[in-house]
Amino acid sequence: MRHVPVVATIRDAYVFTATHLGGIIGLIWVPMVLVTILGFFSFQRYYNDVIEAMASGNAAALGPSMLMMLGYMAAALLLHAVMYVAVVQLALGTRTAPALAHFAFGAAEWRMFRAFLALVGLIFAFVIPLFMIGSAALGTGGTAGPAMTGLVLLAYGVVLLAVPRFLALLPAISAAESVPVLRRSWQLSSGNFWRLLAILAGVFGPLLLLLMIVQMGLAGRMPAAAAGTEQMRLMAGLLRAREALPLVSGLGFLISPLLIGLFSSASVSAWRALKDEPSISIEA
Repeated sequence: MRHVPVVATIRDAYVFTATHLGGIIGLIWVPMVLVTILGFFSFQRYYNDVIEAMASGNAAALGPSMLMMLGYMAAALLLHAVMYVAVVQLALGTRTAPALAHFAFGAAEWRMFRAFLALVGLIFAFVIPLFMIGSAALGTGGTAGPAMTGLVLLAYGVVLLAVPRFLALLPAISAAESVPVLRRSWQLSSGNFWRLLAILAGVFGPLLLLLMIVQMGLAGRMPAAAAGTEQMRLMAGLLRAREALPLVSGLGFLISPLLIGLFSSASVSAWRALKDEPSISIEA
């Protein structure tokens, strides 16, 4: 059984991203602009409709904005597939950075989009029934007792156990192989759960922590949440989220080359280690 070198994989991901940051930006900026614009208007519409529905008591008015959010999620997965395939190919050495911009959609992008969609579907297929059971229990006057807490922890536990083995190798396999992606990811990652979890934490953790700190700083500049009923506090939270949306969207746009570059390179390095192939020089 082969093992992924955790420290070397994380180190190579950061070196690759720092070395090729300009090329990564050139490969992804067009689809990333589209994702950012779509996300801004979708969330703005959603926040406005939820605030209106809470004020009027008409939950049916949320239908169009919910459909818009579903459409945005599908479009975001597709555009991220376009970005990841290009950056993974750069990490594999099969593509060079573009002179100005890049946008392509072919078999590899379609395969990655389907893999992203399947992974999201698997997670929702497990989590949503538990959420519905909990909502039904609370809706009948129940409280979140030990049984409900256990179901929530079970849901998080299963997701935590499944995601590293499915997700860590997904970009590399989608771009480099023509096999069922999730099945191949599960088979190839056998015996490497903790290593892949550590790699994902090392790749995503520092940037997500930075993002959280910045968002907390932005929240401190906004009016404090209103006291009162739960509905009033929820309304205040939505208003604050809507006010912060331009800054959050811009921040997400700025850090996306780092996140995509780190994850793509780490995925390629882990995939090569598990296939026992010689690694490509990331300095090339």
